[in-house]
Amino acid sequence: MPGPRLEPGVAAIGQRLVVLGGFDQNVVQGLRITNEVILFDPVMGTWSPLHPAPVAWTHVNLAAASATLYLLGGEDTAQFIAKGETYALDTDQVNAQWRQLRAMPAGEERGAAGVVVAPPHIYLLGGASSTGALATCLDYDFSTDTWAMLPALPAPRSHPAAMRMADGTLIVAGGLAGLDAFSAATEVWALPVGASAWQPRSPMPSRHGGCASGVQYGQLVCAGGDVDAAALMTVDRYDPVRDTWATLPSMPDARAGTQAAVIANELYLPGGSRTLAFNPESTLYVFSLLDTF
Repeated sequence: MPGPRLEPGVAAIGQRLVVLGGFDQNVVQGLRITNEVILFDPVMGTWSPLHPAPVAWTHVNLAAASATLYLLGGEDTAQFIAKGETYALDTDQVNAQWRQLRAMPAGEERGAAGVVVAPPHIYLLGGASSTGALATCLDYDFSTDTWAMLPALPAPRSHPAAMRMADGTLIVAGGLAGLDAFSAATEVWALPVGASAWQPRSPMPSRHGGCASGVQYGQLVCAGGDVDAAALMTVDRYDPVRDTWATLPSMPDARAGTQAAVIANELYLPGGSRTLAFNPESTLYVFSLLDTF
């Protein structure tokens, strides 16, 4: 990447990767948070800037639908104050500017949520408030600019992996039961369409707090993350139809503190850190699930 990023928002818009915000300096340098938004074109192998975000946050809940980016809350300053303001950027417009949307309901501000896009809905599943992990789940309808509540998770989770099955069932896997890596969890839950409560699924084979995740060929891939006092190299794959987990080849290096996005069935994992010492990296790893078959 053009520079290091730790705890940024990550999304795919069309066939391009977007990395927004996060720390771009380590503790010695001042632990600065940037509002820069950068775009990677995998075909050309080039990075380019987008219009800077209106806020400088970490743990951003970032999503994309068609040509629009949605910035739905995050965490402010190195004290990780949860924010509920939301914004959109229509990238197909000339000289596009961020526009403000309806904020999250009062008291539901969060960063580090599991983000699932099913137009016109964007689901924020769990997440982190200013003081702890959250069990509540939000449904944002960008066609009406309105928020609604989904059934709460059985227990609080921040930094979870999340996906939506073809039948509309939502899946939440792993994450942190609190705000530190010692609370990394293995539980997996499913919320079928119309259900009033989440249902247990097969747990992850290993604990993952804050793994970089994405859906490839209908499978949820969870790469890296953190547990206890260490970043992880572990990669696990979940088949939601069979409700089974498999462990895949490890990452080339440990990575925590970042998210991932899928483009053309490949998982792009930018930045993060090889330790839990707030040391942002500028690497970009790409994982092909097809190569493991």
